[in-house]
Amino acid sequence: MATWVESEADARVRDCLDGHRSFALIAGAGSGKTSSLVEALDRVRDREGRALRQNGQRIACITFTKRAVEVIKSRLGFDDLYLVSTLHGFLWEQIGRFQDDIRDALRLDRLPALIQKERDKDNGGNSRTARDARAKAERLDGELAGLDEVKEFQYRDVRFSDYPKGRLSHDDVIAIASYLLAHNATFRRITGLRFPYIFVDEAQDTFEGIVTGLNLVGVGEGLPIVGYFGDPWQQIYDETAHSFAPPEGAETITKTENFRCSESVIRLLNAYRSDVEQYAAGDNKGREGSVEFRLVQSEVPELPRNRYSDAQIERALVRMDAAVADWDWQDRDDVIKLFLVRQMIARRMGFAELNRLFNGSYASSRAEDDFEAGEHFLLVPLTQTILPLITARGDGDSRAIIDILRRDSPAFAADGPNAPNTLKMMIDTSNALVGQLADLWTTGTLGDLLRFCHERQIIRTSDKLREHLTRAPRAEEYDADAHSLDKGDWLADAFFQMGVDQIAPYATFISRNTAFSTQHGVKGEEYPKVLVVYDDVEANWNNYNFTKILTPATAGEPTDGQRERGRKLAYVSFSRALEDLRVLLFTPNPAAARTELLERKLLEPDQISVVE
Repeated sequence: MATWVESEADARVRDCLDGHRSFALIAGAGSGKTSSLVEALDRVRDREGRALRQNGQRIACITFTKRAVEVIKSRLGFDDLYLVSTLHGFLWEQIGRFQDDIRDALRLDRLPALIQKERDKDNGGNSRTARDARAKAERLDGELAGLDEVKEFQYRDVRFSDYPKGRLSHDDVIAIASYLLAHNATFRRITGLRFPYIFVDEAQDTFEGIVTGLNLVGVGEGLPIVGYFGDPWQQIYDETAHSFAPPEGAETITKTENFRCSESVIRLLNAYRSDVEQYAAGDNKGREGSVEFRLVQSEVPELPRNRYSDAQIERALVRMDAAVADWDWQDRDDVIKLFLVRQMIARRMGFAELNRLFNGSYASSRAEDDFEAGEHFLLVPLTQTILPLITARGDGDSRAIIDILRRDSPAFAADGPNAPNTLKMMIDTSNALVGQLADLWTTGTLGDLLRFCHERQIIRTSDKLREHLTRAPRAEEYDADAHSLDKGDWLADAFFQMGVDQIAPYATFISRNTAFSTQHGVKGEEYPKVLVVYDDVEANWNNYNFTKILTPATAGEPTDGQRERGRKLAYVSFSRALEDLRVLLFTPNPAAARTELLERKLLEPDQISVVE
């Protein structure tokens, strides 16, 4: 492990801690922000840990992902002086004991806001949007009236609410905590007494109401103090804080070191972003690396709604392959290829049909999210149990087959029907069963596989999956208005009819065992060589337009939303590169785009090539 070297910014954080002053540390990409955070946490422990333990107090560290939680816990030696938690976990731990206050927040703020949101969608007409909004507002009105009947409110890390049963969602926890922090001085005082120090990692990804509320906890001189660690330019999710200004009178500190990127990548980052000028400060000092942009003539979309045809997408992929070959980046393990959306990745990897299904008319927003996360109930048994069994059989690994079945199969559980068998009998039984499964894998549909596994108890079948496997297929033609609430039936029916060929590449993608990723998916990561592909037509996403972000004089000015989202996502993508960065930009006018990039001094002439 490298020796810790205190930077000027870290010294200012230390002074704030010693003087009991709140602060915000603005730390650009690759700045060693997590190291600064851990050092600050260590300092508080060294100086005040004993007194905090005696008083029954803890140091709170809020971070954005469960993975980050474990990393920080490990670096702190799993010391229970610290409460290291995700934002939702931390907030629920604080508000969960305030049941009456939760009820008040729901009654006075959360549910009225949701009802008003639906009423704003209802223009009094008979459109599907108006009808759905009207129905939802009426339902929420009833749930508001019934809040007094709820005995206990619970949060179980889910996306959807069920207020009559007291079940709260992710968004509910944020809204309720924001309300209590803003309106309940007792709640703020208790939070500050329990946690004299509250540090927020990835502060740009927290929520504005939470930042405002925590600032109220940390207002004034002395304890409690609030410390933010983050970067506004790495805020790539909607509805989050962005600026995370600290409490009034606190100190804002900028950290300018970059311990990640090569010198050439840092020069691009500095030219692209004017508020923070970084310099190489670690092992990367003196590592030149390289940055190259290739500007490719984009095609006029052949399909309605400004979409590429399949043939056009294939031609775009051919041009990408040509660029990769020119850079000698083909078949390398140290290259990551970043796209805005999953469509081109799915096509390249071989799960395009599956991707279309879970992003099509039968898919709800929840289905899309679960598909993206690899958590959809239709797919989990296939990716986590069935495919591993097929793989183990292909490898001739009987031991792995037994291990998978013991882990996932009710038939092979400790209390299952095969439990009394000897190991040899169990191996023989499992091999025969998986042999039948392998035959279905080559000849059957996904529905055939799942029904076989359900009937033979090879998989643990969720209630939702069991319901779809045992019902008759929907015979009527799908109607978006009439079937909006049960369109998942059509999704499942279409899924069951598919072959198995798309499952393995999809599983490879979600396991991140691939050279492809979305640009959003690599936040917090780093790679030796990064290829970023910008094709605004292929993406077909009005929220982003990178030709306008990078070359507005050539392509036209982006909307305010496109500018805010796009410039940050581009910064995140560029700053993943440890050594070399390549950008493939499809543009209607490559020559003019080259001139503009040079005039903006983002690049040097030898860093840009043009393909008409």
